[in-house]
Parts: sequence; structure tokens; C-alpha cells
Amino acid sequence: MKKTEDQLCLMFAEQAKDSSDFVRWVLGHTKFAQYGAVSRLLHEEQMSIRPRKFWWRHWWCHIPELKKDRETDIFMVFEIAESKRRFALHIENKKDKGSFAEGQAEAYRIRAQYMMNKEEYLSYEDFATILVCPESFRERYRIKCDLFDAFISYEEVANFIPNFGSA
Repeated sequence: MKKTEDQLCLMFAEQAKDSSDFVRWVLGHTKFAQYGAVSRLLHEEQMSIRPRKFWWRHWWCHIPELKKDRETDIFMVFEIAESKRRFALHIENKKDKGSFAEGQAEAYRIRAQYMMNKEEYLSYEDFATILVCPESFRERYRIKCDLFDAFISYEEVANFIPNFGSA
């Protein structure tokens, strides 16, 4: 049975929480690749700041510049062991039949910059935006997909989380 976008987000986030190999692989797609083995996902800290069912979900914020509320599908903050510097991943997940809402792709970087260095978002100092979707989605929406810092295909994720192969 095909999984919903939310179910896939949950599997992705939980895999990151539970697997250092997966984290290293995800970070390897970003400018933070060198920190894969020396950073820690702050999932407990995220949950303590905003207690809810899922630590990674429903990180909404109002962006004055856009005059709009926006949400990140999967929000992850990491801390580098030695320096204690923090960085965040803002991840958008799109299924094959999905599409971008008006201004959604363009808002990811603006939102990540707005949330940076604020206590309510764990005071991260740098970020990367990532699009996770099937190759076919990327082909259809290439211009908007290229607004993200990194791309990870469902087909690649399926090597770690088999449900992504049939999503």
C-alpha cells in the first residue's frame, strides 16, 4: 500500500534519528557533508522546545517579508560536537503526483534565513534546504526544484527506507 506524504516524512525523520549512517548520507548531499560523523541531531531538544507528537513536524512560522505563514515538512537541527555550532536542514517532501503551492519553493530559503539565530528554533547558525521527491517530480518541476540547495530522490532514499521505492 502506498504511503502518504506525512507517513514518508515520519519514516525519513525517524531514520535520521535512529541511524548515523543515514544522517551521514543525507548530510553528504549538502554543504555539511564534513560534519556527518561529528554532529548530533537535536531531536530531543526540538521536542522540548515545542512538545508535540513528532519532534520534526509542524514547524510553522510567520514570515513578515512574505506576509504569510509557512511550514517546513521536516525540520532538523544538528550540533557539531567540537565547536557546538548548529545548523539546520529544512526538508520539503513531494510525492510524484504532488505539485508546489504558489510561492512554496521560493519561500524555503527565506523561511530558513528568518528562523536562523532564534532561540525558538534552537539558534542554528547555518542551514541547507533539501527537496526529497521522485526523479519524475523533479523532471516536471525542474526550475522550482533547483531553488533548493540539495536534492535527494525517492529512488535513492529507498536504499535506506524501502517504502520510498513504492511511494
